[in-house]
Amino acid sequence: MNTKGNQRAMQTENKIKWVFLNLLGEKKEISRISVSEICKRANIHRTTFYVHYKDVSDLMDHLVSEMYLQIMDMFVEEGKGMRAHGFRRLFELVGRHRSFFNVYLEAMGGMILTYDRLPKELQENIDKIVPVMGFVSGEELLYHQTFFCEGLSAVIRRWVRGGCKESPEEMERIIRAEYSPNRELFLLPQN
Repeated sequence: MNTKGNQRAMQTENKIKWVFLNLLGEKKEISRISVSEICKRANIHRTTFYVHYKDVSDLMDHLVSEMYLQIMDMFVEEGKGMRAHGFRRLFELVGRHRSFFNVYLEAMGGMILTYDRLPKELQENIDKIVPVMGFVSGEELLYHQTFFCEGLSAVIRRWVRGGCKESPEEMERIIRAEYSPNRELFLLPQN
């Protein structure tokens, strides 16, 4: 296999992603970003773009899939369990790519992570993830994920819309305090 060719393809793909993220950073709506504009800024031909992606939406889907893999890697180390400071690393990632997440949150209805949208690779590994996280079944994990991800997505959305003023360390503290099993829940009295 031609390693140099593969390296060149990877460099081109990274250039396309970089240009796309910069266009998002300029607060361009995804619907207003064209393949032609990406190609012009990346100094590549349209045919080169189409070797890598079908269209701008496909490029966004690839970026989202890569982000999911990065996010999961922040929290779970294969064969070893949960990693320390996953939330801090998550907020560092979101802060670095604030424009991308701002567009993504709008496009996905505000959700960062949901199990029905996880990449195929992660869904295929759910049997490995369940025991590491201490759940009895995949279904229990799905309920937990739904509850937790809805809340985490709302916190991230608020943080991004507020300009990411709090540090990733502070956001990690906020999430940990909210998610602590020792924290009492305030329940409304039943009639």
